[in-house]
Amino acid sequence: MWALHSVNPGFDADHVVTMHLSIARTRFADPAQQISFFNRVLDCVRNIPGIRSAGFIDDLPLSGGSHQPVEMQGRPVVPMADQPEVDVRLISTGYMSAMHIPLLRGREFDDSDVAGRPGAVLISQSMAKEFWPDEDPIGKHVTLYFFPGMARVVVGVVGDVKMDALNQTRTSSALYMPLGQLTLARDGVWHSFGMTIAVRTNTDPLSVVSAIGNSIRQVDAEVPLLNIKTMLDTVDESLLQQRFTMLLLASFAGLALLLAAVGIYSVLSYAVRRRIRELGIRMALGAQISDVLRIVVLAGVKPTLLGVVIGLAGALALGRVLSSVIYGVIARDLATFCTVAVIMTGVGLFASMLPALRATRVDPMKTLREE
Repeated sequence: MWALHSVNPGFDADHVVTMHLSIARTRFADPAQQISFFNRVLDCVRNIPGIRSAGFIDDLPLSGGSHQPVEMQGRPVVPMADQPEVDVRLISTGYMSAMHIPLLRGREFDDSDVAGRPGAVLISQSMAKEFWPDEDPIGKHVTLYFFPGMARVVVGVVGDVKMDALNQTRTSSALYMPLGQLTLARDGVWHSFGMTIAVRTNTDPLSVVSAIGNSIRQVDAEVPLLNIKTMLDTVDESLLQQRFTMLLLASFAGLALLLAAVGIYSVLSYAVRRRIRELGIRMALGAQISDVLRIVVLAGVKPTLLGVVIGLAGALALGRVLSSVIYGVIARDLATFCTVAVIMTGVGLFASMLPALRATRVDPMKTLREE
């Protein structure tokens, strides 16, 4: 969990509130009407005091989304099944600014990226490295399989963003399309769809939710606003499964540590009771308290060390399994192995001390009389 919280998601979640505008499939007759609606919403929201920037996206980061085949101009045409796939997101102007996603090269979308103008796209840094490792991607053309009517030119390269989850391991190759150039898909059938607005504020983001809602209702009073929350909440929700796994593993680990300590203590206490006469005779024959302590503690530490060795062997064997399940865990984590070995040896030593101290209180004369 500590490692996940230190992961850079590619955006700044602080002071950002999001809400989904749910649009009926039959609400707009064509893409132009939907584009106009979202642009009017943005104009109203951006005029609210305390709003720094705002923009739309079809699927927020850390929540999954569209994954589409793409075709690169100048490369052999291949069937769809063999075309490389990238994350595809539809965004409006202002989205990159609202999320603080850095522009690394080229330009962002602006008001000139509208229908009738050359198609424009932004790509992530990983996509640029994957498809044009030794070339400048600015000016390259790509065609999306589901939008075959337009070859789109790369106008900018932006930072990588975690699309699925913070522990995402696959390459973050992503392509962003401008909302202003929304067109019909391959099947030619138009269905309206909702989008999520991301708003960056100068104050507590939840304090402007009411004002944002009022602005949207000025444009259309019938549009439902769903999933109103901050991006910090979105990040926290994306870690629910990992947090549950952490608590489960921590509970079992704590139980194992407790059972180990109780087990060692119980076994040694029983062993000391069986050796009371032997220890009494040793003390009667001149054994010092330090000798008795050494005998008992060594009797406890030896099996503890053996158990640690066996446990380390098992941990090495299962390390690959854990590394595939838990983010940040490696199969041979020397620091963790050493730390746990020291802890378990300390537990064994502590559990051995109590029976050892009890053994030093044996009365040698009473032992000899019983003999």
